[in-house]
Amino acid sequence: MAAIKETTTLKITGLRHPVFKPSNLKVIAARRLKVPPSAIQSLKVLRRATDARQRRVDFVYTVLVQLHVAPRQTVIMLQQPGVTRYQEHQFCAPALSQSMLRPIIVGCGPAGLFAALTLVERGMRPIVFEQGERISERTRRVERFWRRGTFHPLSNVLFGEGGAGTFSDGKLTTRIKSPLKEKVLTTLIAYGAPEEIAYVARPHIGTDRLRSIIPAMVDDLQHKGVDFYFSTPVTDLEIQQGRIVSVIAHEKIPVQYVFWASGHSSRDSYRMLRMKGALFERKGFAIGLRIEHPQEFINQAIMKGKKNDPRVLPASYTLTYKDPASGRGVYSFCMCPGGKIIACADTSDGLWTNGMSTYQRQTPWANAALVVTVQPRDFMGSDPFSGIEFQTMLERQAYTFGGGGFKAPVQLAADFISDSPLINPCEHRACSYRPGITVADLRSLLPVWIRDPLQRALRAFDEKIPGFVSEGILVGIETRTSAPLRIVRDPVCFHALGIQGLIPIGEGSGYAGGIMSSAVDGIQAALAFDSGEV
Repeated sequence: MAAIKETTTLKITGLRHPVFKPSNLKVIAARRLKVPPSAIQSLKVLRRATDARQRRVDFVYTVLVQLHVAPRQTVIMLQQPGVTRYQEHQFCAPALSQSMLRPIIVGCGPAGLFAALTLVERGMRPIVFEQGERISERTRRVERFWRRGTFHPLSNVLFGEGGAGTFSDGKLTTRIKSPLKEKVLTTLIAYGAPEEIAYVARPHIGTDRLRSIIPAMVDDLQHKGVDFYFSTPVTDLEIQQGRIVSVIAHEKIPVQYVFWASGHSSRDSYRMLRMKGALFERKGFAIGLRIEHPQEFINQAIMKGKKNDPRVLPASYTLTYKDPASGRGVYSFCMCPGGKIIACADTSDGLWTNGMSTYQRQTPWANAALVVTVQPRDFMGSDPFSGIEFQTMLERQAYTFGGGGFKAPVQLAADFISDSPLINPCEHRACSYRPGITVADLRSLLPVWIRDPLQRALRAFDEKIPGFVSEGILVGIETRTSAPLRIVRDPVCFHALGIQGLIPIGEGSGYAGGIMSSAVDGIQAALAFDSGEV
């Protein structure tokens, strides 16, 4: 009598093979499972990372395999290291009542767009308001800003179709654990993102591809009944008995639910929501500087003479340091290999930096923010807006140190950690930042309690990557790593405490950081907002 067989799906972690040698993943997986390769009916790559820590550079895979085997054989395979059963997450978007007024979404970044998509899947046709322009017009305006320092307060690097992430490197890495991440990835792929983002360890799209993916998503949502109003800021909310009843934009619109996804640089929004009764609380963030190196230096330092391969280059790094004197953490943030440092502003007298790269990451520079942790206890009193005020003060100082016109203050990293008062010129050092740079003493730009831990961290980083200091140029200032406050919301239905019907989402809510976590936050809120209110 033939043995009964079953179809089973297993997850295998830690499969390795050398980057520079051809390999057959099905054979490697079969070896781990101790079965012939023919027993594996299908194989799907869930994740691919690169390990260059040893003399040999390896790809490290997590895969799904489907087999048709006897139950007893499945039990044996599950005893092998890194092998577990896999159960696919079932995404469910239950339909909403058609008697509900059309939901309104404020902000067209990742949180707003994925909230809109989820509401469409639940049978609604939301209305989206965005104070900035569509990407085509917005890109022309941003390029003028970087060339000439011409600033527009409503449509710029921060505001407009796609949100602030449009002008970044399009990283999709996140620390959150959510099955909804896969939905975000498959959605982006459907609108034109490269398929590899579904499995590479550090998925990245690039600003160039984002500028076509986001409009494709918007166009499709419009086709499905979503109305978008660009260059249309929401200027006020009408609240009655603690509940939102209308929004004021180009006209007054009755509403039951408003998804607030304006981003954490929309400071006027915070002030308006506070006046209307929303509750805020302080949270930690980080402040520091950007450091830029020649990309070839980083390649050599990280690969340490190993064979170069376009699949593992340009090289990147992650650095952390725990300052023993202050107890503060110092870490690299938003590392952009093959990218450039960009100017950002939300006022005409403030300046901060960010990193940006295209999908191919082909510039000769590598940059990263080096930031020091800031905690609510660093500020006197209990005002939740104290972090914003601190950021604004430093951004205005950076603008002044740069000499105006959105030029950035810069200093050689070696001078920054030196005790000498002398500042060596560094205009001869290539720097990607536009519209220009001004040599300045960044030691006096930063408060002592941020400057000193950063100096000590740079010395420690130089031990990990010899030449990190001597080859580096520092550009000021990095302030907007995350929101310095949080709009307090109910953990179940996501409604803001103080305003029923207001659903804060994304980076501006203080519950997300980056494209992926913001998109997931938008999906979660759109699934849960009607599950019961405070």
